[in-house]
Amino acid sequence: MTLKETLLRRLHNREAVIGIVGLGYVGLPLAVEFAAVGFTVIGIDVTQSKVDSINRGESYIPDIPTSQLKPLVESGKLRASRRKTRICPS
Repeated sequence: MTLKETLLRRLHNREAVIGIVGLGYVGLPLAVEFAAVGFTVIGIDVTQSKVDSINRGESYIPDIPTSQLKPLVESGKLRASRRKTRICPS
C-alpha cells in the first residue's frame, strides 16, 4: 500500500491524528470540528494559559462554548500541548 493510500484510508476511517498549530480564533474551532467528527486532535500553542484552559475543557473563545469543548477533551479526542509532538504511524 502506498503512503497516499495509507493516508486516505486513515482519513476515511478517522484513524489519522490531526495536528493544529495555533489555538486562537481559527485554530480552536478547527480543532473542535475535527474532534467532533471523530478524529483525535492535538492542538499546539505557545501560550500556556490556552493549553491549560483547553485541557480543563474550558473555552476562552465565545464561538466555542465550554459545553461543546469539554466532552471532546473528556473523551480524549482533543488535547492541547506547548510541546512538539511526534506521531509515529503504526
